[in-house]
Amino acid sequence: MEHVGEGWDVPADVRDHVQFHWFHVAPGTSLVLVLLSIKPLWFVGHFVGGRMMQCRGDGCARCAAGTGRQIRYVISAVEPTTRRLGVIELSEAVAQLIKDWAIPNEGARGLIVELSKVSRSKHSRHEVALIREHPPAWCMAMEPLDLHEVLSRTWDRIEAEKGAALIGSIG
Repeated sequence: MEHVGEGWDVPADVRDHVQFHWFHVAPGTSLVLVLLSIKPLWFVGHFVGGRMMQCRGDGCARCAAGTGRQIRYVISAVEPTTRRLGVIELSEAVAQLIKDWAIPNEGARGLIVELSKVSRSKHSRHEVALIREHPPAWCMAMEPLDLHEVLSRTWDRIEAEKGAALIGSIG
């Protein structure tokens, strides 16, 4: 990946690795993705203010406040219609289905899945279906995002936004 270049247009692969996209399924729609990660990254988190936040483990203030915890999975994917690279966060139930499909494939990479919401509520659970087709060759030439880096940078950005909001409310 390039780190320096001339001109106004940053190559899409550079932009995607710097400003990665989080896929979301809007209520009443579906989202088709080609999975790029061989396996997901899991984390324990709390749903706070419309976002999943990392549980800090021993001494976690959210745990002390009684905020429930859950296991979430993150996987790198590309949307074949837009060629947009990004990540999606999945529940344990959806991740288990993908795991079952990934076993005979020797990993999730290359699976094509369609995610949808079961109701019009933005908080409704995801449904997932396997599309039994071969992914386009250009998808398989793409490298998955570094999931550790994605989570770390996302949580750092959220904490910075919360800090800026606090400072803004004081001043």
